[in-house]
Amino acid sequence: MESPMVWLAYSVREQIRITDMYSLFEAHYENGYAFPGESHNFWECLYVMEGDVCASGDERVYNLPRGSIIFHRPLELHKFIVNGPRGADLLIFSFAAEGPLTSYLAEKVFQLSRAQQDIIAAMLSFIHAKAEESGSRNPDAHSAQSYLEPFLTSPVYSQMLATYLQQLMLSLAEAGAVSSASSAPDAVAFRRAISYLNSNVHAQPSVPEIARYCNVSEASIKRIFDKYAGMGIHKYLLKLKIKAAAELLQGGESVTSVAEQLGFNSQAYFSRAFKRETGLMPSSLKAISAQ
Repeated sequence: MESPMVWLAYSVREQIRITDMYSLFEAHYENGYAFPGESHNFWECLYVMEGDVCASGDERVYNLPRGSIIFHRPLELHKFIVNGPRGADLLIFSFAAEGPLTSYLAEKVFQLSRAQQDIIAAMLSFIHAKAEESGSRNPDAHSAQSYLEPFLTSPVYSQMLATYLQQLMLSLAEAGAVSSASSAPDAVAFRRAISYLNSNVHAQPSVPEIARYCNVSEASIKRIFDKYAGMGIHKYLLKLKIKAAAELLQGGESVTSVAEQLGFNSQAYFSRAFKRETGLMPSSLKAISAQ
């Protein structure tokens, strides 16, 4: 009598799982368009379908040709400027995700292969077909949630969309070509300035002080921040303080201690600024991290 076959179980070790989608849309932007800097507590990706874009994430600046995709991690300050003479066609989507692959994707830019671009093309074909079925597709719309409306009525649609994006991200971990940050003089000065601000996030460094550190004029450093961050230096520093505050709160620090450590005039002002920048009260974030 033959021995029964023994079947071995091979565990699937999930590397990334998209848990929520916040936006997904296509848009054409004309040459010279500058998206103002922003940050939020979820991921955002920008994919260049056509044209050329200069994008920044925190201190890093990248020149993105057709086929490039940049990942902005939660609370990363990001901005983009369209450089191509014919403008740029972009796919932008934002999401929440968990899994070990998220740390790999953070702060990276990839030049997609033909196969990886085909994954995005297949996803868009699927989305467009569903939009045509519902009669809701508007090719001129810049609505950040226009492609997410079926999430409300179709769990299958939401999982299909997440599956396409997860397939893309997994393929990047297997064979992704990572792009290097720009070495242009302004980009280098911007990186130095952000490094200085991060080192002095507990203080209130002045514009002349930052300009001297970067070996540029005050006018130049202000222009560079407007170019790459879309905001003034003091506004950028506030966002860095809020980012540092979130990390301290998640590490167990009290709201009072964090406000004092980061040089806020009062706990009340800190709480208002934190809520304005993140949508959450600092006490709420601390409560979540304690669970």
